[in-house]
Amino acid sequence: MYNYEYEADVLRFLRLAKYLYCQAPAALEAILRVYGNFDLEHLFELCESIIWEICTDVFFDQDDGYETSFCTFSHPLMDRFCALSGEWSFISRQSDGAWQRKLGDIAEYYLMGTNYSVMQLECFPGQNHAKLRTWFSSDCYDPADFGNSLVDMLLCVQRENKRLEGLLKEAGARKEAA
Repeated sequence: MYNYEYEADVLRFLRLAKYLYCQAPAALEAILRVYGNFDLEHLFELCESIIWEICTDVFFDQDDGYETSFCTFSHPLMDRFCALSGEWSFISRQSDGAWQRKLGDIAEYYLMGTNYSVMQLECFPGQNHAKLRTWFSSDCYDPADFGNSLVDMLLCVQRENKRLEGLLKEAGARKEAA
């Protein structure tokens, strides 16, 4: 492109907008109506609005010990991962702890390993539901970076879900053949 400083921010915003549009076009349209014409001055708020529209069960709070804010949230892809992984663990007679740790590792890799927006992360996987709690850096938080890392994480979980669905389908076919 032209090497302007704002180009990367605009491209990250567009990626977030595309992801939300693929999930819920009406939600993106509502956000864009609130902010009117695209303006670089509102890029931070636009990205934040899109991120929290992508996620579900969003809860914000303050951590007085760290003097920072944190957010607890979920997503249907993470819930599906928990359900499929639990099913696969039962069929393959493996421990539940492995897939529970895997979800936490995926989240940590994408949300903490690629940017400085998150300073701490906890994963709470359950039978059919998972929540992530992220502590945001008070001096390095960038919603465009965090949002794109979140999208990368969700795309990885989506690939894992497809892989698990294939394994379960294969196991079901073997069981029927036997």
